[in-house]
Amino acid sequence: MNRKDPIKNVLYIDLSRLKYWVEDRSDIFEEYLGGVGAATKILEEELPRNADPLGPENKLIFAAGPLTGAMFTGNARYAVLTKSPLTGGWGESYSGGYFGPELKKAGFDAVIVEGRADEPVYLWIRDGEADLRDARKLWGKFTGDVKKEIAREVGDKEVSVAAIGPGGENLVRYACIINDFHYAAGRCGVGAVMGSKKLKAIAVRGTSEVPIADEKAFKNLLKRAADEAMAGWGESLFQYGTAGDLISLHASGRLPTKAFRKCTFEGAEKITGETLAKTIMRDRATCPGCAVAHYRVVEVKGRYEVDPEYGGPEYETCASLGSLCMVDDLEAISKGNELCNKYSIDTISTGVSIAFAMECYEKGLLTKEDTGGIDLSWGNGDAVVQLIEKIARREGIGDILAEGVKRAAEKIGKGSEEWALHVKGMELPMHEPRGKKGVGLSYATGDRGASHLQTYHDDAFQSEENLAPEIGLDSTLIPQSITEMTPRKVKAVKISEDLMGLYNSLVVCRFTFYPAGIKINTLMEIFKSVTGWDASPKELLLVGERSFNLTRAFNAREGFTRKDDVLPKRVMEPLSEGPLKGEGFPRDALNKMLDLYYEYRGWDKERGWPTREKLKELGLNMVIEDLEKRGLI
Repeated sequence: MNRKDPIKNVLYIDLSRLKYWVEDRSDIFEEYLGGVGAATKILEEELPRNADPLGPENKLIFAAGPLTGAMFTGNARYAVLTKSPLTGGWGESYSGGYFGPELKKAGFDAVIVEGRADEPVYLWIRDGEADLRDARKLWGKFTGDVKKEIAREVGDKEVSVAAIGPGGENLVRYACIINDFHYAAGRCGVGAVMGSKKLKAIAVRGTSEVPIADEKAFKNLLKRAADEAMAGWGESLFQYGTAGDLISLHASGRLPTKAFRKCTFEGAEKITGETLAKTIMRDRATCPGCAVAHYRVVEVKGRYEVDPEYGGPEYETCASLGSLCMVDDLEAISKGNELCNKYSIDTISTGVSIAFAMECYEKGLLTKEDTGGIDLSWGNGDAVVQLIEKIARREGIGDILAEGVKRAAEKIGKGSEEWALHVKGMELPMHEPRGKKGVGLSYATGDRGASHLQTYHDDAFQSEENLAPEIGLDSTLIPQSITEMTPRKVKAVKISEDLMGLYNSLVVCRFTFYPAGIKINTLMEIFKSVTGWDASPKELLLVGERSFNLTRAFNAREGFTRKDDVLPKRVMEPLSEGPLKGEGFPRDALNKMLDLYYEYRGWDKERGWPTREKLKELGLNMVIEDLEKRGLI
């Protein structure tokens, strides 16, 4: 790439000493751009092996990217990266809203938090300055109340606040971070790490403009980017949010239902995005500069009171708190979503944990005495709402479920491990691996555990319109069916994962970019106009590939091997009903796909680790030295 880099400022916070300082980390950002790439390099360098994820030695990184805050559709995301308390391995999560752009406008590309405060604090960042403030009066409060009180205290209603609620304070292992009421960095337990550090919130306000290298070229691209985003999935997202897909997944037999025992749900039409839009939706929320506005704002008055400030449920929540638990009550799902946002706990892991408890109840492993009198029968929406409160407060059975399904099953035993739906300790998202074999492979190999946002889904490569030969996705990779397991599918997964790694380093919104929206060549032009760096798609794709090798090396040093690249037994067994009846994900088929996947990645097939040759090819010599010192290669 041809580059002329500005200084990349990183704000370091040591909570144990209540100190902060700023470092120029242009060395990192030149190679890894930002987001997951830069943060993985920093954690690889600075985090000790076998660090306790909930101990003071763990680091929590809030990272923007080179395009964050440049006002085009898809610009407003930021990353949170750490060692996960849910898996003990690599942890990353992403959120939209105003926090990322405000951080960039305040003059910082990343914030790195280390240590642990003796008493609760919050961090106040504004225009290149930082200040740690007493948060004892905020401890125990919901995320939205924290936002309001900090805005009053700093005297700026435009301040963006990323906060934890009681779920993060109570170290629920899948606690998330909520910025500005309803934008969630949802996965991997990043909120629990924040809670372990006694960091209640980070408030940020920036008044500077994000520098644009070529203002004229950038402005000329804005309409094209918005049009391409809306021409793809954008129009549906605007109308119905991500839950607009729920009914089509049900119809195709790929809607996770009754803890993945079923793939269609009789109550699907009651909880889809179209129904939400016609009934309880009051408004749309959006990230700055975005034309898509896919966030739902709902209001419910009656049996449940749902505060519209906390947004509304999207697809993952409608499925995890809905079909997965056999609940067709949209108002109960919306209340559950509100509570998860208030308490700061991940709706996906929460729903999977509740479905796990319902199955334990069905099979007699849990009784009403165990649940505190709650009837955990399938389809009981009231039970879902009640159990969310118990999980967030770690009360009774909620204390066990707050550990995640892997640890909960180890505690309960009696065969419950068979329906503990997780990979590496992180609960499965709401996409059926038996109906999306590429997604299933990506679940199994995900370094943070099962993630639906690590690869593009199988459907995306069914159409020639979505081909991108400039990055290797050409006509030879079009599958014959969504469920096929062939070398071309494995190769498409690998390439699209590298693309996702690039998006996560830039950091941009995957909902608005290829193959669903803004085309790759348009992204290249935006990248050049903002940064002044002239790079080809293949050059930038190497950034994504490098990030995947870095996270895999991180997990290797933490003891993860090929044996951890597995799927839960349940989703390998054939479906017993629905359009995909008889469709499974056999273990031998997964093993063949893993062999091909490691081959395409240049990883050792026995251990599933990057080889010395691959790391050298990617310029990751420091990783070679680190793994050699540990005797791992």
